[in-house]
Amino acid sequence: MYNSENNYALIIGVGGDQIEYTVNDAKMLQESLIDDKLIGYPKENVLLRTEKDATREGILQAFDELREKTNEDSTILLYYSGHGGKYSDKHKFFLQPSDMTADNIMETMITAEELRDKINALPSNKLVLFLDCCHAEGMVQSGIKGLYGMAQKLNDEQGIWIMASCQDNEKSYGHDNHSFFTKALLEVLAGRHVRPFTEPEVSMMDVVEYIFNEVPRMASNCEDMDGNPVVQTPYFKTQMSENLILSHFPKNAEDHEAIIAEFEPKVEALDEDTFIKLIKSMEAVGRVEDAIEALHRNRRTKSDPDLMEVLGDLYRNHYLKHRLQKEGEEALEIYRRAYELAVKTEDEEQVFTNASKIAFMLAKLDLSKREMREYAAIAMSAADRYPYESVPKFVTMAEASIYLGDLDASRRNYQVVHDKAGIRFKMQCYERAVMIYDTLFDTKNEKDPYILFLEEVLLT
Repeated sequence: MYNSENNYALIIGVGGDQIEYTVNDAKMLQESLIDDKLIGYPKENVLLRTEKDATREGILQAFDELREKTNEDSTILLYYSGHGGKYSDKHKFFLQPSDMTADNIMETMITAEELRDKINALPSNKLVLFLDCCHAEGMVQSGIKGLYGMAQKLNDEQGIWIMASCQDNEKSYGHDNHSFFTKALLEVLAGRHVRPFTEPEVSMMDVVEYIFNEVPRMASNCEDMDGNPVVQTPYFKTQMSENLILSHFPKNAEDHEAIIAEFEPKVEALDEDTFIKLIKSMEAVGRVEDAIEALHRNRRTKSDPDLMEVLGDLYRNHYLKHRLQKEGEEALEIYRRAYELAVKTEDEEQVFTNASKIAFMLAKLDLSKREMREYAAIAMSAADRYPYESVPKFVTMAEASIYLGDLDASRRNYQVVHDKAGIRFKMQCYERAVMIYDTLFDTKNEKDPYILFLEEVLLT
């Protein structure tokens, strides 16, 4: 059950000439955060600083207040909307508080390094930072890049997400009462991105995917003051291993319940695709045991590798969430049966898919590494022979290469995934790749070259 009692936010909308909408953006975000039908943060947990309260002193004091309110288990959302500046040497970036004038720039600016230090001082191990300003990427790439050294205070389960409204050489644009970036952020938090058969929550993956799609589209419909087409490309980096939940959107759950209400009474007559949709909706609303029972009752499951794989996924997901050995072993056994069925029915894609999942479970359960490598080799060979250049083919070969210790081959295949896949899928690939790599190589080095490669290729 989604619980926002330990969720906090600091929202800054500076205002000023030609960017009056930044104040409206900040206030609208605050309203969304404290709306109990959307995110539902306690009102007292959301700090808002706009206009005369968004001075240098006001912003820095707000960070100090946030530090006092939060603890290591808090989820903290940080948001800045206003001007972003750049030093003349083009390598130093800063935020412009509301009390900055042409005469006091050096005294009132908040440098990227100062912002980094204030964020590093927060006790939380779950952080999200949104920067909606010109030169936003530069802020991340210069002073804030030190945030990626926060591994010493981030546990293995969490991390930091940073999203900037535009690239270093671009401006952050808006229209009417919102910037494009914040308009897209507000839409996704309100569930505008809703797709059937997905989780009832709004996660950071949902946010990143929606903003990456919508902001360039909104910008492409506008022209700048010189009549040139507007180009605005968001920027994103993360150090994470868990997909943070930002909002609980009831309409998603209602959609799942509607699917269940329509199809569960006639479950025996459903075709395979509709039956799988029903199973995924049942899982999404927490009816995992019912979903498992429905698959066991379906007479096709024992002879269909696709349905057997879905059953294995239910046990695997529950194992990864609760770390119950019995459920992990059950998932492994089901994937073995799905693999055998795939071989028997000559289902080429299911052969490499389930061989790879067997290797994954053998690694996570710390069972035979030799057998893990054998199934990884099977997955690699079957995927390599697969005639269609699909993304799952290259993901399988990339993961199989990790199991086999061939990181160069893994890099080559993930590069193809980078070129072919959407950002949400790439984030999921990153999460799984890091899980596999950490399990096998037990690296404690935050600068590990392979992890840095995965971040660059799958998260940028």
